[in-house]
Amino acid sequence: MTQPRARRFLRTKQTILDAALEIVRTEGPAGLSMRALAERSDYSAAGIYEYFSNKDEIIQAVCEQGHERLASHMRQADPGLPILGYLLGIGLGYIRFALENPDHFLLMFTTAPPAATGIDMSAELLKDDTSFGILLGAIRRGIEEGVFKTQPGFGLMEMAYAAWVTVHGMAMLRLTSLRGYPMDFEAADQAGLVNFARGLTQAN
Repeated sequence: MTQPRARRFLRTKQTILDAALEIVRTEGPAGLSMRALAERSDYSAAGIYEYFSNKDEIIQAVCEQGHERLASHMRQADPGLPILGYLLGIGLGYIRFALENPDHFLLMFTTAPPAATGIDMSAELLKDDTSFGILLGAIRRGIEEGVFKTQPGFGLMEMAYAAWVTVHGMAMLRLTSLRGYPMDFEAADQAGLVNFARGLTQAN
């Protein structure tokens, strides 16, 4: 494929993904269909099939871009901060992405990669540029600096898992069961994350 043709291919592919994401944003994941996508993107369904094999492949691509953008939000935290402040920053970045992109976020975390892709999710999670990879790096730094105290059965991976569960639970509840609840969530999120991080500094 020549370079101009390759660029056109990528531009068209991105246009289709942008249209899919707009449908998710305005109508929710249930509103995404090949017919709706054809209408929104001004491409025929047959034309879309030249770029994606099926709807699942489109959804997966939209989710992958969402994960890239989530990681980008987390990377806005200043790595020069002391580890407790940095961990707080990446956690708040995670929540901010969820609140700014609620339907995209929900789609990302309710869609499993099709088995046919052969994606090794354990390997994907551990990459440095993923949201979990960023979190894992922060926890590792805290341990190496002697700030976070490991314990038997609660080392690097367990700490990172607990931190992910904490921040993800906050984000999901704010988007679902607690949406609209009269509470100062920003203050509660910050206090909750600060106290969680402080707990990592305690040794038995």
